[in-house]
Amino acid sequence: MPTLFRAEYSTDPGACDIALAGVPHSAGNGPSKRDHHLGPRAVTDESALDRRVHIDLQLEPWNASTINDLGDVPLPKCNNNERYIKHITGY
Repeated sequence: MPTLFRAEYSTDPGACDIALAGVPHSAGNGPSKRDHHLGPRAVTDESALDRRVHIDLQLEPWNASTINDLGDVPLPKCNNNERYIKHITGY
């Protein structure tokens, strides 16, 4: 399964120092703004190319901490914007 920056996949946010999660949310954007829900997958695909480091600080977060990808936030009621935002914040 592809993950953000090739991070380890986990469903437990407590098992890591940094948890990455996709939020495929398109509801409430109006008829002309569509397909935002495809964003997390596009970022995941692009992030597979390399893991960046902070050159000035010589910081490699991949070696300094445990980083896991929790996957995408589920879409239980994708057309109910208020309910979906509450679900995202509780994830």
